[in-house]
Formats: sequence, structure tokens, C-alpha cells
Amino acid sequence: MPTAEEQFLETFRRFNNNWNLVLSLRQFLAATGSIAPLAVQEYHAGLVEAAATEPDFRRIFGDPDKPTDPEVLSFIQTQITQLVLNNASTAIDAASLVFAQSILDDAAWSYLKVCATADPVAWEYMLENKQVSVKDFKTKTFEQVRANFIEDRLKQIGRESLLTKISLLFKLCTPPKDYSPMNNYQYSEDRLKTIDGQRHSIIHENAAGTPLPTLADDLEYLQKTAWFLMGLVNQKYKLKIDMRKYFNLQTATPQEVTAPES
Repeated sequence: MPTAEEQFLETFRRFNNNWNLVLSLRQFLAATGSIAPLAVQEYHAGLVEAAATEPDFRRIFGDPDKPTDPEVLSFIQTQITQLVLNNASTAIDAASLVFAQSILDDAAWSYLKVCATADPVAWEYMLENKQVSVKDFKTKTFEQVRANFIEDRLKQIGRESLLTKISLLFKLCTPPKDYSPMNNYQYSEDRLKTIDGQRHSIIHENAAGTPLPTLADDLEYLQKTAWFLMGLVNQKYKLKIDMRKYFNLQTATPQEVTAPES
């Protein structure tokens, strides 16, 4: 079983790797902002022109023996292009927010697993009213019963809200008063509730096309919240990130180190 420090490192690595997906979406949108309209416009011009040469199309919107009004064609093309561009932008924004919140949720849950490995005794207060079968009582040690309980509790927490996960992290890693490990960041449950409300609307209320004017600030806040949770666990258990292990760099053993030639 991985140690708490190994899990701590893996959680940090997985968060960074997953967060790169969000950054890639944002950078792709920014990089194609000036190119995409021209490409999409050209694509739709071809579609509209092809449709305008079809007799059935002209029969629906006018005289099949006469060409379609070029002003109408231009208007249709412009409207379709603008609609596609707007939809693509809002869809990428919506995906960015949903991905980001999900990535933070995974980080919070994973840091709880780190806490469970580092200090399972801290979870014993949850066992006070827990019923244990006679079979378990006879065949398992207290430590085994506790480990099974923690495993089941973690699975349950995995299905609960982000705020529930963070609330338990605060209980397990109670920070010092006025704890603030980062500049320009203050943990706010209300802020996370607002962001999660937007995510909920996107997924469950067909709000994927709704503009997200505060998206850039919200993404930054979610990223910093993940760092804040990492700091919370670090200050409690003094776990560290070994950057050589993070980048999978081999560490030379004393036997592998040779003296330089004279």
C-alpha cells in the first residue's frame, strides 16, 4: 500500500495533469480566436452555395427556376457562422468549468485518502455508533475493522459534494487561526457554492449555452483552492513533494556515484 507521502505526491501529480486539460481548452480557444471565424465562414459559404444550387432548396424558399437572392444567402451564411462560433465558445467555457470543478473534487477526495493513511486514529470518532458483526468481532482486529470502516466511508464520501469533502478535510487538518498559505486567496464556502451552482445548471438544467462572465476568475479560484487543500494537509502531516520522484528522475545510489577522473 502506498505511503501517505506517496499518495500526497500522486494527488499533486494527478491534479496538475488533469488541470492541463482545462488549460489546453482555454489556450486553444484563445489561439484560434482570430483564425476560426475565417475557416468557419468559408466552410458555411460552401454549404450555402451548394444548397442554393439545389432545385428543391430554391423551390422551398422561392422560384426553382431563379437563383436565390444573394443578400438572403449572405445573411443566412453570416447567421449560421455567428451561431456556430458563439456555441463553440460557450461550450468550451462550460466544459472548462465542469472539468475544473470535477478535478478539484477529485483532489479533495484524494487528500482525504492521504489523511486516512497518515492518521487513521483521527477517524475513530466516526466509529462511536458503528455496529460491528459478531463475525468481524471474532475474526478481525480493531485495526482491521477500522480500516474497513474508513474504506467504506471514503467510498461514500466520494459520492458526496465537494463542500462535504472539504468540510471533513478541515476537521481532520484543523488549520491555525487565520491560516492563509497563499497571497490573494481566501477560502470561501459561498464562492464554491456559487461556482458549483453554475456547474449544476450546465449539467442538469441545460445551461451549457449560458455565458459565464466570471469564468476566468472562477477557474483561478478553483485552482488555488486545490493548492490551499494541499497546504492544509501539508501543515497537518508535514508531507513533502519530492520533485525528483514527481518527474520520475532516477536518484543515484552511493554505489553508482564514481569519483571524477584526475
